[in-house]
This record gives sequence, structure tokens and C-alpha cells, in this order.
Amino acid sequence: MKKYLFIAMITLPLIALASWAGWLAWERSGGQEVKVTIAGYDPRDLLSGHYIAYSIDWDRTDCKQFNAQGICPKEEFCKQARWGRQCRFYIPDVKAARLDEVFRHRGEEMRFEAVYSYSPGRTPFAKQLLINGQDWETFLGNEKSIR
Repeated sequence: MKKYLFIAMITLPLIALASWAGWLAWERSGGQEVKVTIAGYDPRDLLSGHYIAYSIDWDRTDCKQFNAQGICPKEEFCKQARWGRQCRFYIPDVKAARLDEVFRHRGEEMRFEAVYSYSPGRTPFAKQLLINGQDWETFLGNEKSIR
């Protein structure tokens, strides 16, 4: 009897974890992909790990990708902070310094965008960070792009 109770105690949390991971994967893949333009950023917060904290430049974002009326769902994106709505894109620790350098030394010709999985009424999920139309890791891997 104790053996079966032990097996149940081990498998139930694993089943719950797998179900939750499956739900998140389904939710992420089920939305429409939309691109938003990034306006500002704060490259790091030591308490939360490495991420790019940014705001969305709705004036430079194509709002027609959300609906036929061309109205951007500004309130659905990002979390409310003291200084406005703030979004986050998490990055690996080892690449944070190089990405921070690119963001700090960017010029007018550089364009930063975030690709989201968006479904109306659900929290949008940031899937990808783009620099000049390239995935940020591809951009960093190309030494000519940074110089």
C-alpha cells in the first residue's frame, strides 16, 4: 500500500507539470504572430536576471495586423509599471553583455522589434526579439552587424 502511495505522490506532480507545460506550449503556438516596434529599453535588473525591458512604440507599429479597424490593443500588452507599460524579453546570461552593447550603441538605422503570439483577450507572449529583421542571436553571431 505504501509503495502505491509513494508512486502516486511522485507521478501526480509530474503529470501536473507536464500538463501545465503542454498548456503553455499550446497557448504560445495558438496565437497570431504580430510584430511590434520597440521604443525604449532598460537592459538589466540584477534581482530578476537578464532581460531586455522595453516599451512598445505604438506610433511605429502597424496596427492593422491586430484587426480590420487598425486599432492597437495597447492595454493587453505588457505589465503596468510606475513609469508606464513595460515589456520584458529574457535572454541568456552569457549573451547579455553583447546585446546590451548593441542596444546602447544603436544608431538611427537600427530597428528593434518583438514578435508576439497574440490572441484577443489573452496575455500576449513574446516569442522573438528582432534587430533589423534578424533574430537577435543571428544578429549577434554576425560580427559585421555590430561594428
